[in-house]
Amino acid sequence: MKRLTIPAKLSRLTQPSSASHIWKPANCPTRIGTYNSSITNCVTGQTSKVPPVRRATPAGVNSTVADANFTRSETSVNATSVSTTCAGKVVNKRIPPYDFKARYNHLLERHKALKEKFEEKCEQVGKLETLPEQFKEVQSHLASTTEELKNTKTEKEYLQRQVKSQQQNIELLTDSLTSITGEFEKLKRAYKKLQREHDELSIEVPKVREQSADLVDKNFKLMESIAICKEQLFRSNVERKELHNAVMDSHGNIRIFCRVRPPLDFERHKLLCGWNYVDESTLEIFNCDPLIKAKNKGHSFSFDQVFHQSSKQEDIFQLVAPLIQSALDGYNVCVFAYGQTGSGKTFTMDGTIGNPGVILRTIDLLFDSIKAYRNLGWQYQIKVQFLEIYNEVLYDLLDNEPKELEIRMTRSEKNGIYISNITQETVENADRLRQLMRIAKMNRATAATAGNERSSRSHAITNIELIGSHAEKHCTSIGSINLVDLAGSESLKTSMRLNETKNINRSLSELTNVILALLQKQDHIPYRNSKLTHLLMPSLGGHSKTLLFINVAPFQDCFNESLKSLRFAASVNQCKIAKARRVRILNTSNFQ
Repeated sequence: MKRLTIPAKLSRLTQPSSASHIWKPANCPTRIGTYNSSITNCVTGQTSKVPPVRRATPAGVNSTVADANFTRSETSVNATSVSTTCAGKVVNKRIPPYDFKARYNHLLERHKALKEKFEEKCEQVGKLETLPEQFKEVQSHLASTTEELKNTKTEKEYLQRQVKSQQQNIELLTDSLTSITGEFEKLKRAYKKLQREHDELSIEVPKVREQSADLVDKNFKLMESIAICKEQLFRSNVERKELHNAVMDSHGNIRIFCRVRPPLDFERHKLLCGWNYVDESTLEIFNCDPLIKAKNKGHSFSFDQVFHQSSKQEDIFQLVAPLIQSALDGYNVCVFAYGQTGSGKTFTMDGTIGNPGVILRTIDLLFDSIKAYRNLGWQYQIKVQFLEIYNEVLYDLLDNEPKELEIRMTRSEKNGIYISNITQETVENADRLRQLMRIAKMNRATAATAGNERSSRSHAITNIELIGSHAEKHCTSIGSINLVDLAGSESLKTSMRLNETKNINRSLSELTNVILALLQKQDHIPYRNSKLTHLLMPSLGGHSKTLLFINVAPFQDCFNESLKSLRFAASVNQCKIAKARRVRILNTSNFQ
């Protein structure tokens, strides 16, 4: 800061003079007068207040210069006063105008005081100059703090919501904990119970282990015994098959059963023939026509079995069942139903829903036997096909689409035949086979005749092929069953369809010729003269067992046709065919 200098006029007066020397006590300091300064007389103790006179300072003039001018003017106008302390009292002493030194010292002191005050003010001004920046910083800090407060409020609300949701979760968890605690207590009790049981079982374990070891030894011995029993059972089954075949051979490879059907309810008024059942294999028939009754001595016929009018389907099938067993043993079996129209052939073969015939009972017996054969180690596969011969043309009863069927010879087996383009289906259960039979029956050709309102005008053949295999013994057994419902024979005089009747009678006649050729042991057997005999060639030769049902009606107007059928059956009964052979294939590939 620029020091103020004393004017030159006053500098000459700086030297002290004796005249201007004023006594003042040592303990009474000199003070520079202020705007309200007071001078106290140390001696008298009186105080006089001299108000200062201060001029206005123009704007922009340094305050120190103004104070100096003010001091000079104050010195020139008013007499300077000095405060002196004397004996503990303040004495205001006026500085005389001529005492420049005192006045100078007084001004120096006042200058010093003002300088200190000025420096203090400058320091304050310096501090105040930083206030705008501080204000801006405070504003910026306030804005950031406001934003932070807003974010904090948002976060607080979010946290409050979270706290609320967490409280709800806590409540749910509390409820869950309560339920889990209850379950835990239950499980704890169950665990204790199981632990007690475990302790009890732990005591029994050594005993059980000993028993298990004994059972393992016994099981091993039993397995050896079972293996021996299986071998014995297999051999016994082989012996059974041989004995069964021997019994069947003793009855003959062609067996003839005769069945006389009863009259139906609407036929009670019709005249019956004379029937005499001599024994279970012999019957006599008498012509009851009044014109020739006196000359008629009756006709006697013997067969393997005769079934009278009251015979049941169950009784008849009991004698057919051994042939089905032969088919499972690997033989070819054929069952015919022969007779005139309306003689009961279809009833014998098919039966009714409540009273099934040979075919349906054969199906049940087959699947029951196959189930029993599994215990012997045999597994069977069953393939079926349904065929119709109508006017010497082959038809597939499982497929209505027109197609050409041909009978062809197989290369693997002598006299073996098969039919090309026919539908053959593998069946797994009896229900499926019955369903196929119903389909085939609906597709069969029937028509009304003079003797039957719904006569079968075709030969229907149900072919069942049985393929058995034994995995342990590596052998295979192949057998077949042909169940044939022949078309009804009819006299040309009473026939309404001459062409059908001629073809039916022709095929039946060729069947008779084949059987007679076998009876006479001719070198040439005319199998190919008709579709029926050609198709049934494997079932009529030496590798088959044949059963022929002769069905006759009991009425007098059927006497001639019944007599023809009985005579045909009697001639067939005399036929002696070579011993039948079983088709059995040994698989030797595993022994190489």
